Amino acid sequence: MNTAAKQQISAPVVRQYEIGGVRYIVKASVSGRASESVVTKINRLIQGDLEQKKSQP
Repeated sequence: MNTAAKQQISAPVVRQYEIGGVRYIVKASVSGRASESVVTKINRLIQGDLEQKKSQP
């Protein structure tokens, strides 16, 4: 059986969160190659967004 046949295809999950007055729309799908958890990734993305806003005049 080839690798493509072994993989399960699932529809992504789309959620909407509001944190501190900012609306985040999160689209999540499962990957066997992921090197970080979804919680770690979301935290990293939010921290990056906050750092970017701090550096703007």
